[in-house]
Amino acid sequence: MNTNELLDEKKATAKPLVKHLARLYELEAQIHRLDPWQWLTPADIFCVHREGYDPLFVCFNRIGEFKTVDIGLGWKMYPTLLHVHAQKAKYPAFYFEARMFQFGRLPADGLFPAEVENHAKHGPAEKDALVPYFRSHGVGRAPWPVNRAEALFLADVMYIIFGTAMRLEDFREPIGDRAMREVYTVPVAADGKPGEPFWKPVPNIPNEIRADTRLPGELLKRVHSLPVGTRPMEIEHIFLPCVPGDKISPTKPPSTGYLFLLATGRNETQAEIAAFTLQAGDDLKNVWGNLPKHLLDIFAMQGVLPPEIQVTDSRLLSVLRPLTEHFPFKLTRAETLPIIANESAVIIEKLGLRLK
Repeated sequence: MNTNELLDEKKATAKPLVKHLARLYELEAQIHRLDPWQWLTPADIFCVHREGYDPLFVCFNRIGEFKTVDIGLGWKMYPTLLHVHAQKAKYPAFYFEARMFQFGRLPADGLFPAEVENHAKHGPAEKDALVPYFRSHGVGRAPWPVNRAEALFLADVMYIIFGTAMRLEDFREPIGDRAMREVYTVPVAADGKPGEPFWKPVPNIPNEIRADTRLPGELLKRVHSLPVGTRPMEIEHIFLPCVPGDKISPTKPPSTGYLFLLATGRNETQAEIAAFTLQAGDDLKNVWGNLPKHLLDIFAMQGVLPPEIQVTDSRLLSVLRPLTEHFPFKLTRAETLPIIANESAVIIEKLGLRLK
């Protein structure tokens, strides 16, 4: 069963949000005092699996000086959490590409207006430089304060996280030592009662993002007829916390997306640059699945095929690889993209984007 059914705001209990928030702050305070970050690293991910629903994967993480707990929904989040946290990115873009929750503490000036009000009513009485927050992450949406259904769901999970973290303090081995082979799993009965933990074998977890190779026949025909140029093309993507032109609502999180930059050197001192944005929406296929078609549209407008496409990102490499079955260019992974490195700041400024 899909966990999103549990998170349906329309089906949420009639108990008001403030009651759920009070419980969240109580549980966060208990976890904060316990401080499991002393013995759990980001590699020590464990699973909470309620009967009949998607598994949840829990990661005690650090973002710079801040301690957080990330809760990913579904098997795909297990290798994703391991991979991203291993790279120690300060603000990894995957937070905006996954269905997950996050709670922790951050400076008060980092709270949303609704969180400031919630903290004033339910937050800890003692003054601290860092204050609690509880956020939901939807695919293609920026993080947002939890709603009533999400608060109820998160409180139940936090209760189990607290108990599991205590149990793991004196565990005989770091649970991350078995990463991608077995995952420490806390089963949860249909009534919400946790059972005895066990080691669950990790199944094969396919990459769900696939590029759509069913490209329009007329476009394929037009691009096939293009001559092949002499200079390679560089392609890079930059995460956008909100997409230019998207309407910002005070009650709904903004949509996220990517800015794609394509650069080809005209000569030693000049470059030809193309740029476009793709909005994620509720499905990442809106970005990665549609990228090949957008790239072919650029080729058609430029009137030439590059002899080689260079990227630095493994995901771009896998998404664009099917195009090499149709066209004669090479696709390679490079350590750096010198043209884009030199021109990206100017491009971003001209587009009026603020990425920090």
